[in-house]
Amino acid sequence: MSGSHRRTIGIATSTVGILGLTLTGGLAVVSQYFVEEFSRPHVIVPGIELTLSLPYVSPGEPELAFQRTILFQATDGTLLSGEFWAQPQPAPTIIVCHGYRISRMHLRPVAELAYARGYNVFFFDFRGHGESDSVMTSAGNAEVRDMEAALYVAAHQPETLPGKIIIHGFSMGASIALLTPPHPDIVAIIADSPYARSDDILRRLIALRLHQEWIRRYPRYQLSPSVLSGLAWSIVSMSAFVFRLRYGYPVVARPDTSFKRWKQRSRVLLQHRSIPILLIHSAEDSLIPFEHARQLSAEAKAQGVPLETYFVASGAHCGAYSSDPVQYEQVLYTFLARHLKDDLPVQHRFV
Repeated sequence: MSGSHRRTIGIATSTVGILGLTLTGGLAVVSQYFVEEFSRPHVIVPGIELTLSLPYVSPGEPELAFQRTILFQATDGTLLSGEFWAQPQPAPTIIVCHGYRISRMHLRPVAELAYARGYNVFFFDFRGHGESDSVMTSAGNAEVRDMEAALYVAAHQPETLPGKIIIHGFSMGASIALLTPPHPDIVAIIADSPYARSDDILRRLIALRLHQEWIRRYPRYQLSPSVLSGLAWSIVSMSAFVFRLRYGYPVVARPDTSFKRWKQRSRVLLQHRSIPILLIHSAEDSLIPFEHARQLSAEAKAQGVPLETYFVASGAHCGAYSSDPVQYEQVLYTFLARHLKDDLPVQHRFV
C-alpha cells in the first residue's frame, strides 16, 4: 500500500472518528468546551475579536462636574459599572450599549458625539465585560437583566426627561435592546447590527473554529462544507442543552421572535403605544449576515412594530458610521426628531 493511500485512509478514519465522537459522548465534551469558551468573561475569543467602525475624531468629554460613575445591580445581584454624563439642564438620555467581548470604553466616541448633540448619556459594561462583575455571559438573554437595571438607573437621574430614554445599541447591545420587554420610559431604539437569532451566529463561529483546526491539522485535505455545517449545528444544539442544565435558562436568544411578545406586553405597559426602532446594518457584514436584518424587518412588519431601516453597502461589522458619517448622523437626526419632537435637544436641531 502506497504512503499516499495510507494517508488518505488515515484522513477518512479521522473524519469518521470525529463524527463518531460527536455523535456519542464526545459531542457533550466538545459542547462543554464551547459553553465554557463563549460564556467565559473578559476573554477575547480567538478569531472573532470585534473592532467597531467608530469615529476617530470626537468632540471630547464633558467637564468632570457633569460626569459621575454609577455602580448598580441587576435583579440577580450582578454588580454593574457605568458612567452618566449629565447635561446642565434636563434632556433626553441615550443609553449606549456595547457588543460582545468589548466594553463601554470602546464606545466613548459614541458617547461624546451624543453628549455634544445635547443628550444625557449613560453607558455601562454588561456582565462579564469591562468593570462589571466578572461572571458568565450569554451574549443575550442574561444581559436583559442588565438592560432593565440600566433603564431604571437612567430614568431616575434628575437630568433625564421623564419617558425620554433612547437606547443606541451595537451588535450584541442592539440585540439585547430588542430582547428587552417594552418599557414606558423608552421613546426609541437605535439597533446597529443586531443578530436575529444567536444560534446561527454560534453555528458560524463554531464552524470557523472547526475549519481552522482542520486546516491546521490536515492542510492538504478539505473537509466537506456539509459535514462541517452539520457538525457545527450538532455542537450548537448540545451546547444549548448543556448551558440550560448548568445555568437554568436558554442560551439561544431570538430577537426575531421578540416582537410578538412586544405586541402583547405593549397593550398593558405602554397602553398600546409602540416603541419605534431604527434598524441599521451593513449589507456585506461578515460577522452578522445581512439576512438577520431582513428577518428582523419582516417579523417587525408582521407584528405591526414600527421599524425603519438604514442599510449601507459596507462590509464591516457595525460599519455604517464609517461608511458615511454625515449620512449616519442625518438618519439618526431625522429619526429622533420625529419621535422626540419638542424635546429634541437644541444642539441636535442644527446638524
